[in-house]
Amino acid sequence: MPTHYGWHLVDALFATMMATALIYLLLLVRRTRRLKQELELRARAEESVARLIRFDSISGLPNRGSMLDAIAKTIAQAGPDERTSVLWIDLDRFRPINDLHGHACGDHALKTIGSRLEQLCENRAFAARISGDEFACVLTHRSDTNTIEQLAHDLLREISRPIQFRNGVVQLTASIGIAGTPSCPADGERLLRAAAFAGERSMRSGPGKFAFFEPEMDAAMNDRAALEIDMRAGIQRGEFIPYFQPIVSLRSGKLHGFECLARWRHPTRGFVSPDVFIPIAEDVGLIQDLSYAILSAACREAREWPAELTLSVNISPLQLTDSWLPERILRTLCETGFPAQRLIVEITESRLVGDFEAARAILTSLRNAGVQIALDDFGTGYSGLKHLRELQFNRVKIDRSFVENIETQENRAIIASILRLSEGLKLTVTAEGVEDARQAAALEALGCPLAQGYLFGRPGDARSALEHARAALARHAPRLPQAHRASADPIPATRIPAPRLFAAKG
Repeated sequence: MPTHYGWHLVDALFATMMATALIYLLLLVRRTRRLKQELELRARAEESVARLIRFDSISGLPNRGSMLDAIAKTIAQAGPDERTSVLWIDLDRFRPINDLHGHACGDHALKTIGSRLEQLCENRAFAARISGDEFACVLTHRSDTNTIEQLAHDLLREISRPIQFRNGVVQLTASIGIAGTPSCPADGERLLRAAAFAGERSMRSGPGKFAFFEPEMDAAMNDRAALEIDMRAGIQRGEFIPYFQPIVSLRSGKLHGFECLARWRHPTRGFVSPDVFIPIAEDVGLIQDLSYAILSAACREAREWPAELTLSVNISPLQLTDSWLPERILRTLCETGFPAQRLIVEITESRLVGDFEAARAILTSLRNAGVQIALDDFGTGYSGLKHLRELQFNRVKIDRSFVENIETQENRAIIASILRLSEGLKLTVTAEGVEDARQAAALEALGCPLAQGYLFGRPGDARSALEHARAALARHAPRLPQAHRASADPIPATRIPAPRLFAAKG
C-alpha cells in the first residue's frame, strides 16, 4: 500500500508540475503576444510622430524642416555643371476660401494642391508645404533656365485647375518666386528667403505669374533682414511711438476722439514708414509685441485728454487668434488707468480671419468689459454683412476709396446704403480719408456723423494731440491751428489703396 500510495503521489506531483508549466507557457505566450502588440503600437506611434515631425498633416507633403534637409542634400549631390533652384509657391487670395466656404473647404483645397504638386514633381523635384498657403519645390538643373521655367508654368497650370468640393467648384491661382545657385548662397534658409522675396515681387505684378530672384534684390533682402533685427531692439528701447489723428463731428465740428497710428523713430534711418515695418512685424511674429507697446503708450497719453474723447486702436488679424487678447488689453487699461469705455478697437474688414467662433469669443469679452468694437475699411471686404451679423460691431468706418470719389453716383449710393444699414443696426459711422471741404459737405448731406482725414488734421505726436484736444475743448468747434499742422506726421502722405494696420491715413 505505501508503495502504491507513493506512485499516486508522484503522479499527482507530476500532473501538478505539468499543469503549472502549461499555465506558465500559456501566460508566456499571452505576454509575448501582448509585448508584440505593444511593440507594434509603439513602432506605429513612433512612425506617426516621425511623420508629424517631417510631414504636413493636411496636404500630406513634407514640411519646412524636410524641405531644408532636401535643399542641403540636393546642393551636396549636384554636379559641377548643375544648379540648385528653389521655387516658392504662394496661393493667391486663399483666405477668402476659408471665410466664404469654411475651413473644411480650405483644407480640401490644400490637400488637393498637395496631391497635384506631388504628382507633378515626381522624378522632377522635391515638393513641400512650408506654412499656411505657401509651398516650395527644390530641384537640380542645367545652367539654362528652360527646365525651371517649364516647371513653373506646369505648377501654375496645375494649381489653377478647378477643385471640386461638395456641390461647388473652387479655383485658385498662385504666384511663384524662383531663386537658385550660384546667384544665391548655397544655403537652405537663404534660398527659401530669396525665393519668397522674388515671390512677393511676382505677386505685385498680378496673380498667376513667376519671377526670378535678381542680384539687385539681395540688397533689399539684406536691408529687410537688418530691419528685423532693429525692430526687436527698437520695441524694447521705445523707438515705436503713437501718433494721433483727430476724428470730428461733421455737423458741429466738435472733436470726438483720436485714432492711434504707429510710428517708428529709428535712431539712424529717421522715421520708417508703417508700410515698411508693419508687414515685417507680421511676418516675423513681432506684431503682438509691437501692438501692445503702442497700445500702452497711447493709453498713457490719452489719459491726459478731456474725459469725453475716445481712443481708437487697430488690432492685427493675427491677434484675433490669441485667446489671451482680452486679458492683455484689459491688463494694459488697468496698468495705464485708461477707461475701457473710451477705447475703440478697430478690426480691418479685408483682413479678418476665418475663425469666427474664436473672433466672436474674443470680441464679446472685450465688449462685455466696455470696449467698443469698430469694423474698419467697411465695404472693401467680401463678406462685410456676415461680419456685422456674426461679430456684433458697435461702429463701422467707411473706406476712403468711397470718400475719394464721392462725386460719383455709385459711391454716393454705396455710402447712403451703409449709413441706412448702420442706422438700422444702431452703429456709429465714421468716414475715412476726408481731404477737402467738398467731401465733408457731401458726407454731411448724406447724414454721416463722424469723419477723419487731412482736412481735419494729419497724424501728430502726443504733444500735438494734447494741444489739439485742449484747444478743441475751449472752442467746442475745433479747426486745427496752424502750429499743429506744422508738427504733424513725418511720414509722407502717400496713397494707400488698402491701408494696413497702423498705416498713415488721409
